[in-house]
Amino acid sequence: MLNTARLFIVIITLLAMTACGDKATDEVAVLDSDSANDSTTDSATDTTIGTDTNTDTETGNTLVQPNILFIISDDQGLDASAQYDLSEDVPQTPTLNRLAQQGLTFDNMWVTPACSTTRSNIITGKYGVNSGVESLPANLSSEHEILQQYLQRNAASENYQSAVFGKWHLGGGNTNTTHPNDVGVDYYAGNLGNLSDYYDWSLTINGVVENSTEYHSTKITDLAINWLSQQTKPWFAWVAYSAPHSPFHLPPESLHNRELSGEITDINNNKREYYLAAIEAMDTEIGRLLATLAEDVRNNTLVIFIGDNGTPKSVIDTRTYNVSHAKGSLYQGGIATPFIVSGQGVTRINARESALVTATDLYATIARVAGVSESKVHDSQSFKSLFTNETVADRDYVYTAYKSDTVTGWTVRSSDYKLIEFSEGNQELYSLSDSFSDTHNFAETNNLLPTNDANLLTHVKNLSTVAALINDKETVSPMDITNATLFNQSQNCVDYIEQFTSTVSDISNGIIFHGNLVISQVGDKCIFKTNAIPNHDFNDGGTAFPNDVSAQNDQFEITVSPKQAITKTAISLQVDNAILLNGVKVDLLSAGCYGISNGKIGCNDNNQPWRYDPMHAVNGFAVDSHNAHAQPNGTYHYHGSPLALFEDNDNQDSPVIGFAADGFPILGSYFDDQGSIRKAASSYRLKSGNRPSGDGEPGGSYDGTFRDDYEYVAGLGDLDECNGMPLNGGYAYYVTANYPYVLACFTGTPDSSFNK
Repeated sequence: MLNTARLFIVIITLLAMTACGDKATDEVAVLDSDSANDSTTDSATDTTIGTDTNTDTETGNTLVQPNILFIISDDQGLDASAQYDLSEDVPQTPTLNRLAQQGLTFDNMWVTPACSTTRSNIITGKYGVNSGVESLPANLSSEHEILQQYLQRNAASENYQSAVFGKWHLGGGNTNTTHPNDVGVDYYAGNLGNLSDYYDWSLTINGVVENSTEYHSTKITDLAINWLSQQTKPWFAWVAYSAPHSPFHLPPESLHNRELSGEITDINNNKREYYLAAIEAMDTEIGRLLATLAEDVRNNTLVIFIGDNGTPKSVIDTRTYNVSHAKGSLYQGGIATPFIVSGQGVTRINARESALVTATDLYATIARVAGVSESKVHDSQSFKSLFTNETVADRDYVYTAYKSDTVTGWTVRSSDYKLIEFSEGNQELYSLSDSFSDTHNFAETNNLLPTNDANLLTHVKNLSTVAALINDKETVSPMDITNATLFNQSQNCVDYIEQFTSTVSDISNGIIFHGNLVISQVGDKCIFKTNAIPNHDFNDGGTAFPNDVSAQNDQFEITVSPKQAITKTAISLQVDNAILLNGVKVDLLSAGCYGISNGKIGCNDNNQPWRYDPMHAVNGFAVDSHNAHAQPNGTYHYHGSPLALFEDNDNQDSPVIGFAADGFPILGSYFDDQGSIRKAASSYRLKSGNRPSGDGEPGGSYDGTFRDDYEYVAGLGDLDECNGMPLNGGYAYYVTANYPYVLACFTGTPDSSFNK
């Protein structure tokens, strides 16, 4: 059904942008394109005696196979890094400073807001939506090919020896002791989860557990040194310190330079001091690790250093970030971290790089360093070319996401703007400088939404499109029906089984929304799961909606085989009328009747006369150009003809635009009358004369203010009293320009899923 449904819909927006060479589309497309430069600028420039070499399969150049030392600090944000000019309260880190001075510091590295999700992104090369690791606790499945396995599988890098030391935290809440080895790590030695004591902790070595009372940063360094001393082939060592993650503590005095005496010995009131001391101790141990490498080995080693997420709120520098923008958040304080590359293959010395990169990209980047020719693997795009060439930038956008009890959502940024969307649907847009040396705007104190600025809305739409492509990547790609025209005339709901998406604007409020509709079949029912956001811009009438639109979580069911009932069922306030193929429901009646309250609300009796018609101009219903508005709960719904869904075309039969609650299809206005294409005519007309007056009667002439102003006259038009007629052996409702617009009653029996 998937391919059939795709043939029935013309996708206007994205195809038009592609055909016209629209820059926004070109930028989005780069996410899925291999770098044109990566394979031509990666050749190592130095050779070292005693090292292995390989041949670049693309260029034919001889490549030195460098050792790769990958170091992760835990909970170290930019405000706790001396290499970034964001805080005056930073640790003394001579080792990291030296690595930066001898190599390249990245100003725009993005990770996730938590340790496990970042580590999973790195080791799988996949976003959480594709690896299944989107939150904590996280249990990485062995079905994914981790980076170490990927290196072993490729002929160009199969000789690499690999090991992981330190914090793992990818095995869930109760980690199996062999989990690192089970998912593909050859040698593992470290702590499977967080520490409760840096001086008393469980050390696991290839599934065997023992107790260690040695300071964690020191012991992990010793384990790495011991393994490295035994290697005779190129190696990839993943060294993950728990520092400076809590518990905050006093490291051995010889490892740090903080003056932790006097009042400052009170850890609870001086947590940041102890936090920074742990970073200094880690830096000392990294220096010791590097110092143990023989000169030729050190010269042939690429060192990569990254923080796995931002600084925790209890120790964040509040002069740099709002405390709510710390670890666990989607703000810069939670996801922008230090990142340094230095050593073999890095020819840009004491340089800074503003390119947009993510932790996910390390999978392909490290593989390229090891000699693999592929520049893009899974969601990972190699940025190795930046080690030697400052003019190359592979990504126009970067993305990250997270799920937790307090924060769930995603964020995407370009060089200039960053968009955050939370699970509730609310969005925030911030301006970010493309150069870290400029004004930064990292504090994110000025949310630019809502806005009516067309330029900003374009950025929001582009960023939203990037996120939509990524978030739906693992499933069959949903069909984008933004501003699409429908033309399928099948009366069978099964022929519309598909996933649909759209990106549209609330014009009045200047907010971007994403439509989401999934049509499936269960037994003899077609299931419509929808967030009730249309496939077109909305709230563009002369008067703004009285209620703001919000995404819903609705499900409607219709029978695959609708049947006409013995008696017809009137439409009512208790039952929604229809679900259309853009995921929006039809709810034709207003809740207001003459003489009841203020005439706007309170008329819940279906038999109450003189119910206002929302489509009559004098009634002042704030509907948009699609004859729709929002209910008090935020549900967008049509009161009349949904003009955006079909071409009002006199050259062909109108398409099916949706299904009524009784399962019968709803078509546009045109039908084939014995070879002549014309509009279907309603059999309703305005009554003649004047309404009764007095005793609660409205008086005045029958002008369409009230639904009772109309009367059905059999045979007056083409359509019956429900606004439908037979079609190809079945039955269908037709949209009409005048009353009753879509339907006035149900010919069949409405499904209970439409009950309000």
